[in-house]
Amino acid sequence: MTTTYEQTTVTQTTSAGVAPEIRPDVNYVKSIPGLLKIAEMVLSIIVLICSSIVYWSHLGGGWVQFVAATALITTIILFILHFMHIIHRLPGPWVFIEFIYYCIITVCWLIAAIVAAARGVYHDSIAAAAFFAFVATAVFAIDTFFNYRGWQVVQHPAGSSTTANTTTTTSSTAYETRTQY
Repeated sequence: MTTTYEQTTVTQTTSAGVAPEIRPDVNYVKSIPGLLKIAEMVLSIIVLICSSIVYWSHLGGGWVQFVAATALITTIILFILHFMHIIHRLPGPWVFIEFIYYCIITVCWLIAAIVAAARGVYHDSIAAAAFFAFVATAVFAIDTFFNYRGWQVVQHPAGSSTTANTTTTTSSTAYETRTQY
């Protein structure tokens, strides 16, 4: 008499896709997020230069310079991380982190623009810093909107970009048993 035992094992593997290799991406410079980051860097430099011409740190110029320098440094870092595809390999919810950063820096730019506009009557370079700070506020707000949309896509994907592989393994084992009388 032969008894057969069947064992079925189902293995499901889900992968979120492979992160792109670390290399320069020229197409990122031509994309909307890349162009926004370039505009943010240029505006931060302009505001930093305009606010540094005249000594007005006791009137709020230090805050304007701080916001411009902080925005310049962090935007350069984010640009490099996206341009070289490094951000896709870093652990963490980077889409959410970048969205929160842009929310905070947009508010800081708005405050800096208001401070510079209030002190713009003292010198033309402060008035120019105020103008470019308001333009920077608008550009950062637009980038915040695009980061919000990107975060919503990650939170609620319309089409799943993950691939699921299901492997079914069936193994049969036959045992021969002897009957005893």
